[in-house]
Amino acid sequence: MNYISVENISKSYGDRTLFKNLSFGINKNQKVAFVAKNGTGKTSILNIIAGLDTPDEGQVIQRKDIQIAYLSQNQIFDDSLTIEQTIFATENRILPIIKQYEKALENPEDSDNYQKAFDLMDQHNAWDFETQYKLVLSKLKLNDLSMKVGKLSGGQKKRLSLAVLLINKPDLIILDEPTNHLDLEMIEWLEEYFKKEKITLFMVTHDRYFLERVCNEIIELDHGELHKYKGNYSYYLEKKEERITQEATTTNKAKNLFKKEL
Repeated sequence: MNYISVENISKSYGDRTLFKNLSFGINKNQKVAFVAKNGTGKTSILNIIAGLDTPDEGQVIQRKDIQIAYLSQNQIFDDSLTIEQTIFATENRILPIIKQYEKALENPEDSDNYQKAFDLMDQHNAWDFETQYKLVLSKLKLNDLSMKVGKLSGGQKKRLSLAVLLINKPDLIILDEPTNHLDLEMIEWLEEYFKKEKITLFMVTHDRYFLERVCNEIIELDHGELHKYKGNYSYYLEKKEERITQEATTTNKAKNLFKKEL
């Protein structure tokens, strides 16, 4: 099932062309890494796919019934909210049910209210969700839910962004350097999470080990052309070397033929 179709997009800033006529697709359950040299427009491509920017030419067609979330380098939060309030401010329909149940636990003498909250938890299968969201916060070391967002460091805010994204479980996750501000323990947990979850990813990362363990497809932008590799990072390196060797051989043959014709 196709989630995103990128069709002949181009982007320039002033006289500088970042990329031109790029086309590719993102399908359900793909875990795609976008690889390119610095300064070639990787973040611009992420922003365009996420709907935060528009291409100069071409279009991005998104499946109507999917939810997309974007972990960018610059997340905006309300500094007056706590970590918990920030999480519950999202549009996830399960979180208010969990919040209602937790409030009911604070007043066990109100048996009617408790029973209603309990039944809602059952009805929406929220028990597993509650366990999962608390696990995500724990693994990302966001344990003090009463802390104001304004007091968080830049790294903690990035982890909060990641937590919100994982808790909401969108159909497609777009990631810009997801391992920044994560320690080794967090990175290893995130790798396992992404590997086991049936989730669709499109990411840019300089963390080759993370890319190797998580992604099952590589899209490379090299000298203005896209090359697609259906495998992990090791497979990509192997096939890229084969491609470069083949291109060099073809170029040499063409040069030799040109010399003979002269």
